[in-house]
Amino acid sequence: MNLEMNRTRVTASLVILAALVTVEASATAFAENPGVKHGLFKAEEILDESTLETKILQDWHVDEVTGTTRQKLIEINVAEWWPGQDYRIPVRMIVPLKGKAKGFSITGANPYETLMKDSKPTDFQAKLLAGGVGVVKTHVKAFRQIPGKQGLEQEMGRVFLKDLNPRYTTIWIWSMTLMRAATAAYAEVDHFEKGKVAGSGGSKNGLSPAVALINDERFTATCSDVAFAWASPTRKGDRGELQKAQAANKIFFEAAKAGEFELEAERAKWYRSHVVGSRPSMDMMARKAGISMDELHDRTDRFMTRVCVTENWDRLMERGVDILFQPGTHDYVAYDILWGAQNHPQLPVYYEPNGGHSQTSHVAAAKDNENRSAFLWNHFFGGEPLLSPPTSSHEVIGDKLKIHVRFENGPQAESGRIWWMYDRAPAGSAPFLHERIPEDHWADMERDPKTGSWTATIPLQERASRIDFFSNHGKEVNGYQQYLSSPYTRVELSHK
Repeated sequence: MNLEMNRTRVTASLVILAALVTVEASATAFAENPGVKHGLFKAEEILDESTLETKILQDWHVDEVTGTTRQKLIEINVAEWWPGQDYRIPVRMIVPLKGKAKGFSITGANPYETLMKDSKPTDFQAKLLAGGVGVVKTHVKAFRQIPGKQGLEQEMGRVFLKDLNPRYTTIWIWSMTLMRAATAAYAEVDHFEKGKVAGSGGSKNGLSPAVALINDERFTATCSDVAFAWASPTRKGDRGELQKAQAANKIFFEAAKAGEFELEAERAKWYRSHVVGSRPSMDMMARKAGISMDELHDRTDRFMTRVCVTENWDRLMERGVDILFQPGTHDYVAYDILWGAQNHPQLPVYYEPNGGHSQTSHVAAAKDNENRSAFLWNHFFGGEPLLSPPTSSHEVIGDKLKIHVRFENGPQAESGRIWWMYDRAPAGSAPFLHERIPEDHWADMERDPKTGSWTATIPLQERASRIDFFSNHGKEVNGYQQYLSSPYTRVELSHK
């Protein structure tokens, strides 16, 4: 596990379990509850071009790499994060050689050093630019990777602990960076006109565009990898769910100590520090900040409505946005996949089997996944429609489980493959992450020509208490290979 993952987890735990935001949804994406002490984002702060304090590093020019685009590199002030602490970050804007760009694709997943140089568009970015869509690249990274920002996280932590104001967290500054970069791009009126704005990326660059989509109506899509979408009870710190994870952790570590299985010392140390239920007492932190636990839980609930797309689903659908989440099945920040599927099956999801931060995918995982390109192409240019989330049903017949997956509306899948595992541990616990889908627990599905359903029959394991399963289905769309998953499902098994 690398240092960036550790820092991300620490911050995410503090923010998600103890964030003190009381922003209410309203008619516009920017509206705040006027009685709130700490608002998550403020419209005037996001949209004010004068406070960008833009410094031009490279003015508009034909790029020196391909000669096929016009580019500009600037540095902007994202915000005065806390009194006396500005947060300045570079932004590179890329537009077609002729004419204005209408809208843009944006991500912060760019190394600082390469951001400083003229950018050669990827093959897909070249297609976006050829279609009149711009590209905006900024820097959403760990502070240790940003020149001049080393040590800033420690200072941020000290400010945060004074009253647990979520402004003083990385989740705030990451999301604000994308929204302010959008303001900077649209300030270039001779090169950009209003259009669709799609964010994409993984981890912090999957979470930040999702938060921007919720809180900034200029954003119209997010393709978010290894990032959470759901406000599950576990994520909100439900005591019963945390106790389940802690009990599973206790059994797991005792078994490892007894030599029942091999666990690397470094991985064991990471589990002990970062899985659900391992964080310091939020009760103690709240008391130090002068906040009651009732108030903490109330504010946490409201905070989750500002960072989880499923908590804003109706409002987002009214805006006509596009959403795709790719959380993996074994990720330490996206462990709510079962609860999410049970409560929000409408969310388009692709589960990479055994996927997640620093995880190795299952041997049978798709090798030709082009989901992000398929998603962005459809968002900006339309064309063939994407697959919509399918439904699934199942029945236990003797010692077998029969599963049916059906695409009720829209395009039909061209392939189907299913994975399963038995007696999975509680969400977010160490064994939840550690115990992988076995290499032989998968099968290709068959399509019933009469019903259109994809079917599979799984022989049930003796003495298993439950089985989890999901299937992935592929289709080529607009020249790109798309995959979408059926809902992650758990079946409780009875024993006679």
